[in-house]
Amino acid sequence: MSKLDQQQIKNFDDNHDVKYHDLDKDLFVVAGEETAENERLSSKPYSYWKSVAKLLFKSKVFLVCLVLLITFIVLMFVVPAGKIVNPIVSDAPGHGSPAAPSTRYVFGLGLQGEDYWIQIWAGMKTTLLFAFLITVIQLVLGIVLGSIWGYYRKSDLFFIQITNLLSIVPSLIMLLFVIFLLKPGYWPVILGVSIQAWITMASTIRVQIILVKNTDYNTASMALGSSSQKIIRRNILPKILPVIVQTGTFAIPNAISLDATLSFLGFGYINLADRKKTSLGTIINNVMAGSQWQEYPHLIILPVVLITAVSVIFFLVGKVFADSLDPKNHR
Repeated sequence: MSKLDQQQIKNFDDNHDVKYHDLDKDLFVVAGEETAENERLSSKPYSYWKSVAKLLFKSKVFLVCLVLLITFIVLMFVVPAGKIVNPIVSDAPGHGSPAAPSTRYVFGLGLQGEDYWIQIWAGMKTTLLFAFLITVIQLVLGIVLGSIWGYYRKSDLFFIQITNLLSIVPSLIMLLFVIFLLKPGYWPVILGVSIQAWITMASTIRVQIILVKNTDYNTASMALGSSSQKIIRRNILPKILPVIVQTGTFAIPNAISLDATLSFLGFGYINLADRKKTSLGTIINNVMAGSQWQEYPHLIILPVVLITAVSVIFFLVGKVFADSLDPKNHR
């Protein structure tokens, strides 16, 4: 027992049948104050990214989509490696004639009698790499410019004028204009898309930053002298990360659709003389140019199904990832 003052002793005597001074002191041990124990948290330590990973790997949808996505990536790099995807008729397995899927040719034969399995995965590789590059550029430009736009209010007028000027021209017209200036090719297409692709992401980032900029913890950081870059990087971006991921999931399907559109219009970035390279957009465009797909529907069904499957997979992965990033869904 610790030492008590007179008032505490009196309260003890009044509230109990036994007097404090009548107690046998040998029955008690002085414990002292456990200050360290009082300051220790009884709950488990919290880790943001561990909580995110825990939620991700609890989601069956995420795990299934992740397995499918990894399978697609492995196939698109392994299957067409070192193979000719656009053979001349004499070298084609079907000697210039398409054929339905069979045990020998899983995806059947293409328009020129080529192995459609190899050609489809070669097209998937080119299209997904193109879509991934477009998405990365869109995210980087959107996050950087959107952060500046939303945090530094003096830049508002400048960015509004720039985005209005760029948005006046329809995106397809802008893209074709760049292609005409620089000639058709991979990098002119990338440039033409990137000129306007960042605007949607930047606008979203701007709105989100305006909403969270004046919260208490940001005001406290400003009062303590934290730099603007640090506040954006440490305080604001993690808060709006779910919105960034959710918006970014639509970029890859849009890029895949763009590939098909350009190929259909005859402005694709694939060199038709290249026998080892193709894209899903080029494949679909070549198939739709004729009528053989009506007799051999696998020619159009397979690339469309794969494009749809990849778009849905990326959307579901992004949705689950965005939900897992939200601290409200953590313990």
